[in-house]
Amino acid sequence: MNAVVRPRASVLSGYAVAVAISLYPNQLPRTLVVQAAVTLVLGALGAALGHLIARRFGWGASPSEASTRFAVYATTIAAVVWLLWQNALREASGTASVGPAGFAVLVVTVLGVPFLVATVWASRRRARTVVVAMIVGVAGAVSVAAPATATPVDSRPHSQRFAEITSATPGIRVYGALSDGATPAARAASAVDRMIASGGLRHPIVIAVPTGSGWVDPHFVRGVEESLRGDSTIIAVQYTQQPSWQSFVLHRDAAASTSAAVIEALHHRAPGAAVRLFGQSLGAVGVVAARERAEQLGVTVLSTLQSGTPAGVAIVGPVQLNASDPVGIWSPSLLVEPPDREATTPGRATPRPPWAPVLSFVQATADLLGATAPPPGLGHRYDERQGADLVRGVRLPSAA
Repeated sequence: MNAVVRPRASVLSGYAVAVAISLYPNQLPRTLVVQAAVTLVLGALGAALGHLIARRFGWGASPSEASTRFAVYATTIAAVVWLLWQNALREASGTASVGPAGFAVLVVTVLGVPFLVATVWASRRRARTVVVAMIVGVAGAVSVAAPATATPVDSRPHSQRFAEITSATPGIRVYGALSDGATPAARAASAVDRMIASGGLRHPIVIAVPTGSGWVDPHFVRGVEESLRGDSTIIAVQYTQQPSWQSFVLHRDAAASTSAAVIEALHHRAPGAAVRLFGQSLGAVGVVAARERAEQLGVTVLSTLQSGTPAGVAIVGPVQLNASDPVGIWSPSLLVEPPDREATTPGRATPRPPWAPVLSFVQATADLLGATAPPPGLGHRYDERQGADLVRGVRLPSAA
């Protein structure tokens, strides 16, 4: 029987450093399942990197007592810091704190599982099959547990969802779907014609630029309609049907060209009509383009609001940005410099984590995965104040 070979010091050190990075303060409250998954994935990458460095420089020594202590102390201290930060974040956001039992499970997972896997892996070649099976099993469990806590996917067309948004005082709503025309101009013209035919010109007009998938936030719609007591017209024209992050990368110009086309169509069919502009997430890009086109054509813009504006997108007026929204700060520049935008949304004033090179970028990237999971007021979710602030002309502080 082969003797048990302990993992190398470089592997332990790489794992410990990666775990500390994974447990650095972040913006959003995380479940233990998500945090454990993030920690184990980054820990595995750190251990692999340590192994590669050891092979490159010929370091083959088993861990000394000092290196083992470093790994244990570093991961334990990082876990304690994570617990203190998470509970402060959860208290501010109104979510349940992490108790002793939950913290114990996380520590055992972070410390016990990797060392067990490393020992088994090194002890016998055949055992690697067991390790792979364990990894697949953990990945499967996480994939099953995660959707169980997620919001069920609504498979209805966005036009139907938009029309069926509940409101105490519903107004006129017009949705231009992708099927209404092959070009932005055709879809915009169709939507504006239907708006005019339904009597929409008799009410305040709000152009709502959807997210990348074509979704319009029901909280925004209710905010507009209930603030104006149903004396409102909301028009939205779809430009893509992909998740916003995919559209942001692949079809970012689609939001701009479509929103500009809506302004043009309205100007041609109803000269002198005044509008209000709103966009959430990728829709904020459309607000910039619509505002620019309106200025060129002389269309009156009474107010604008950009909600959850992605980092790097221009700000043309008031903006709502939750302190816990990673979309508003995520950018490659976060690797080397702090975010240049401050939170502007009143309400849940959750603490912003201190910026640190690389670490903050890693945490913001992990937070993106669950940015839309929290209730309105947290993460990349916003409430009825979006619509209310837009139609009331409330001037929020503009982001830097």
